[in-house]
Order: sequence, then structure tokens, then C-alpha cells
Amino acid sequence: MKREVREVQKLREFGQRLVGSWRQGLGAPGMLLGWEILTVMFASVRWLSQRPGWSVALVVGIVGLLIMAAGQLMQVARLYGGQTDYPDWPTSWRLVWQHLGLWLAVEVIVIILALPLGLWGLSSRLLVRLPMAANWVNFVSLHRRPVVVLAGVIYVLLAAFLLLWGPRHFRRLTPQLKQPGSVRQMLGGLAICALLTTCWWGISEGLVWVNVQYDRQGSRMGIQWLLTASLTLVLVLFAVVSVLGALTLVWSWCGQPSVMGVAHHQGHWSVVGGVLCLLLVGGIVQQTQTQQPQFAKTVLISHRGVDHARGVQNTIAALRQVNREQPDYVEMDLHETKDHQWVVLHDENLRVLAGRNVTPHNLTLAQLERLVVHENGQSTHLAGWSAYLRTAERLKQPLMVELKTTPQDSAGMARRFARQYGQRLVRDHDVVHSLDYRVVSQLRQSVPRLKTGYILPFNWVAPQSVPADFYSFQQISASQQFILAAHQMGGRAYIWTPDARDKMTRMWALGADGQITNELRRLRSVTQQDRHRGAWAVLQNFIYSY
Repeated sequence: MKREVREVQKLREFGQRLVGSWRQGLGAPGMLLGWEILTVMFASVRWLSQRPGWSVALVVGIVGLLIMAAGQLMQVARLYGGQTDYPDWPTSWRLVWQHLGLWLAVEVIVIILALPLGLWGLSSRLLVRLPMAANWVNFVSLHRRPVVVLAGVIYVLLAAFLLLWGPRHFRRLTPQLKQPGSVRQMLGGLAICALLTTCWWGISEGLVWVNVQYDRQGSRMGIQWLLTASLTLVLVLFAVVSVLGALTLVWSWCGQPSVMGVAHHQGHWSVVGGVLCLLLVGGIVQQTQTQQPQFAKTVLISHRGVDHARGVQNTIAALRQVNREQPDYVEMDLHETKDHQWVVLHDENLRVLAGRNVTPHNLTLAQLERLVVHENGQSTHLAGWSAYLRTAERLKQPLMVELKTTPQDSAGMARRFARQYGQRLVRDHDVVHSLDYRVVSQLRQSVPRLKTGYILPFNWVAPQSVPADFYSFQQISASQQFILAAHQMGGRAYIWTPDARDKMTRMWALGADGQITNELRRLRSVTQQDRHRGAWAVLQNFIYSY
């Protein structure tokens, strides 16, 4: 019992020290104004970066934000380190300048670590401006699994280096500290940040639920007002949580000292800064509600030629079935065979669908067409590409052909496909896309009139790096910035593969030109509803914005 009492007492004392650090980090003279300036600069960068492309104002804003962040964090560290009771900006800026290279290294690592977590809502705005050679983009896409594993290992090492052992490795940034934070203290600080973020996320999702319920029956004016209020609250709480999280990490970096959280009178400049923050919050909320595209007319695309599990994927029987739903496109897959033909098939191995541990390159087209595939309690034969295409032509059904590649493909496979089928696909108003950018590039060169798209397994680089007629973006990392970037290139933005109503509504609210789905009838009902009934998705996308 005594041990439990001691633990409770220690926890209470820890909480008091934490709250004291927050009060000092916010309430010391000039500190609140510093956070307000930082918030204004952050909001300005978000505002300026809404549309793809660089501008002088955006570059200046980013540089200013990084400089201000370094100065503010240095000032907080000096307060917590007991070196000063009042902000001494000249000294703080001098210390930042003395260790400018080290500060840049820390900020770069922080940006890298924050990118997968959203970078405070700026990730997609940064990534959509990231140029990269098409060969590198293609390499990452084709080898995404080992690349993701390697990136994960590097991420963990960087996180441990900065967030756990940073107080010792970067001791020169805080020379005034007698005892820098330990690994245990940094872990505690990270846990508090996670708790703060969880609270923000819970409140935000609660607001989404309220919006969903009201959107079903509410008036347009009421829906608009509720959305505006919800966006404002989410953004303000996010700013508060971000500042408290930063204070917590700096406090832990400094060894979690006992800080006298004495309230100080804030000057009139803090009031001015607060007003500017509110004005920019209002501007961001307005921008979020009015930015285009939103709720665009959606192209309905059947994924693998199936709707609601009625049929076996990529088969002629399923094509006839789904054609009754009148999709704008039927998306289907092609693999090259042993005899250099093409079979309609998604998986590289037939173990799942046919119970045979073989690949298309092990068998001729005639052998593959004799195989029976099973799915969704139904069975039928594999289809050759020519037979599938003839059926689509008789049904007047446009196709979205995914041309798959493997290391076993014959030399010149893509150009041979273009030579044999390119003009025919153009005549039928079909389109082609691929995960392999070499295929996209070769098809565009061989058949310029054929609409050819690039499939992105994750959205992490400027679309300008991989020019195409359209882009098939993975829905988990889809954002309005990538959709706008595709439009800026003169291309369309399709999303794969939202199947639930909420995900479909979110992609519709983002302004995607089309959705590739396994639930075609459901998608049609979602996109035919009054857009105001899906206004909640604007809030949800804002919360998930990265």
C-alpha cells in the first residue's frame, strides 16, 4: 500500500512539474508572442502552399519558419535550463547562429521524422514539390517492399538518435544544461505527446460524428455553420496540442527540471499576435471549405471487372455481369505468357485462384485458358486478352488496362503491345496504366493518342517527375495537393481502391476525377447524393491532411 501511495505521489509531482513547465513556456514575458508568431508563420506557409509549385513568398516563408522555430526552441531551452527567467532574444539568436549547422541538422531530422506523421499538415505540400528522376521513382515503385523496410529501419535509427539520445549527441545546442535529459525522460515526453495527440484526435473524430449525424437531415445553412465551427475548433486545438507537445519535448530534453510556472502580464503585442492567429485560422477554414476541386463529377471504374463479389475477377463472365452496371471503365490486368501472348490476370502466381503453383510465364496462353479459377463461390476459365477485348467491344465497354511487368517479360514487350493493340485501344476509347513507368513512357512514345497513366503505390514525389495522361493514386495517401498537381499537368487523378462509403465520400470530397472500386453500385449512390450530405468528409479530410 505504501508503495502505491508513493507511486501516486510521484505521479502527482510529475504532473505538477509538467504543468509548471507549460505555464513558464507560455507565460514568461514574450513567450506567448513567440508562439503566436510561429503559428502565424506556419499558417502562412500552409496558405501559400495550397497549390503546387514554388514561389518567392513560399520559400521566404519556409526559411523564416525554420529560423523562428530554432530561435523559439532555444529560448524555451534557456528558460528551462535556468539560464534566464526572461526571454533574451539577442542571446538566443546568437546561440542559434553559433551552431547554425547543428540546428539545420536537427530541423532536417525533425522534418524527416514528421513527414510520415503529416508534418503538421504540410507533408503532401512538401512531397508534391519534390522533384526526382523518373528512373528513381520507378525503382522505388517496383521495389517498394524492400524500400519501405529499409526506410523503416532508417526512420527508427533517426528517431532513436534524435529523440532518445539527442540531449547528449547535440549537447552543444544546450551548453547551459548541467544534466541533459535521459532516455527514460525523453520516452516520457514522447508518451505525453502521444497522449495529447490522442486527445486531439478523439475530440476531432467526435466532431466528425456530430457532423455526419447532422448532415443527414440538417439544412444547408446549418451544415455550413457546423462545419465552419468544427474546422475552427480542430485547428485551434491542433495548434494548442502542437505547442504543448513542443514544450514537453524541450522540457524532457532539459532533464524535466522543476520550473516555477509564474503567471506574467502579457503585453499588447501578444493581443495583436492572437488577433492575427485568429484571422489566419479563419482564412485557412475558409480556404478548406471553398478550395477546388471538391465533390467533382466522378468517373466510375470497376476494379478487376467485378462489382460486390459477383463473379471471378478478370474473367469474361464477370465482365458481362459488371457491364450491366454501366461503369465508365472496367479496370483489368494483363500478364505476358510463355508464348509472348497476354492473359487477363492480376496475380503473378496462380496458387490462390487456380490452386496451381505456376506463373503466367510457365504456361502458354492455350494452357492458361484451360485452367479453371475460383473466387466468391464461383468458377470459370481464365481469359486470353484477345477474347476479353472482343467481348468488351461487343458490349461497348471501355477498358482501363493495367499492363503488369515482371523480370521474366520478353524484351520489347510494351512496344510489341503498343504495335499490336495501340490503335485499336484508341479507337475503343480505352486507356492503359502501369506500375512500371518504363511501360508508360514507351506507350506514350509509340502511341501518343493512347491515354496512358502511371500507378503510384504511395504518393511521395512530384507528378511532374513522371509525366502521364492520368495518375492512379493510392487512396491511403491521396491528398488534394496531388490531385491539383495532376490537373496542373493536364492529367486526371483517379483513386484506388476505396470500397467503404466513408472512404468513397472522402475521395469524392477531395475532388478526385474517378475512383477504382470493387463496389461500383455503392460508389454510384455515394456520388449521386447531395454534396451537402457529404460535407462531413471535408472535416475528415482536414483532420487526415498530411
